Amino acid sequence: MLKTYDPLKVNVTFNNRQLRMFGESLFTLARDEANVTLKKGVKGDSTYVLNANKAGKLTITLQQESPDLPYLERCAEKNTMANLAITDANDSGTVFFAQNCMVEKLPDRVRGKDAGDVSIVFLIPDIEIR
Repeated sequence: MLKTYDPLKVNVTFNNRQLRMFGESLFTLARDEANVTLKKGVKGDSTYVLNANKAGKLTITLQQESPDLPYLERCAEKNTMANLAITDANDSGTVFFAQNCMVEKLPDRVRGKDAGDVSIVFLIPDIEIR
C-alpha cells in the first residue's frame, strides 16, 4: 500500500507556541536509555531487566532566521519549564505530549556561505507515546 507523507501535517509546540521555519528535518525524538536490557548469567541463563528511566530528548532544527529562535534562546536563559507537544496527522493523528520540559542549552550560532540550520534540544523527563 502506498501512502503519502506531508510535513505540513506535523506540528511542534513548546510552551503553547507553535514553532515555525524548520530546517532540513523536523525533529528527532529519542529516549536516553533502552527500555529493556538482557542480563546473561555465567551458564547462559537470561533475565530481562526493565528500565524505569523514560527520560529523553527532542531535537529540532530551525532555519537561522526563524522568529522562534530568539524566543527559545530566552527560554534557555530563563530556564523556562513548559509543556512540549508534537502532532502528526500523517500517522493517524499521533500525538506526543510531555510536561516539565526545558531547552537544554543555548543553540550554537554558526554563520557561513549559506543560511544554516540551528539545532535546539529539549530535555524531557518522561517520554510516553500515546
